[in-house]
Amino acid sequence: MKKKMIILISIIVAIIIIILGYFAIKQFNSIKSELENETEDKTIFNKDFGSYELPKNWVESKEHSTKEKFFYVLKGQEKDKQPNNISVNAGTNKYLKTEHEQFRKAILNQILLQVRNQKGVEVNANGSTTDNGEIVYAFITKNNNVITTQYYIVGDYKYILIQETLFEESEETKKVTKNIIDSFKWKE
Repeated sequence: MKKKMIILISIIVAIIIIILGYFAIKQFNSIKSELENETEDKTIFNKDFGSYELPKNWVESKEHSTKEKFFYVLKGQEKDKQPNNISVNAGTNKYLKTEHEQFRKAILNQILLQVRNQKGVEVNANGSTTDNGEIVYAFITKNNNVITTQYYIVGDYKYILIQETLFEESEETKKVTKNIIDSFKWKE
């Protein structure tokens, strides 16, 4: 009986060690994929949904980012009240990539509903492709002195939203946003 009890306890301990090892490896891989791969002049951000590049002088604002939405600002402006910023997050939708025009119409209608009672708000939309051949739509909203541009990279039943918020005109911020869009790659 003692021998059977020792074998049973040994099996339970082995199972616990295997389970703990599995979760430790999983946690390590998660941290590893979140680490920023730095090169001389750019940083590659690897997220659960894909990867994209930013210049080294742009940093992730940990204070404003969540597990689902990541905010980026010019280094040194992390604590500013209203810095120009870029956010990146993934979402799902009911459209195939080939139905991108229906997706565009749905997003445009949603934005128009949100601003319909606001005076002096301008909304513009256009579309193109990224350097990687992905379909991207841009929806530009001007409200007072704030310009918000939402770029949607369209996939099958999913999208990436890259939102640029300009509190003051900035060609550098626009260039960084374009860099994120053009360098974006879906995670396989």
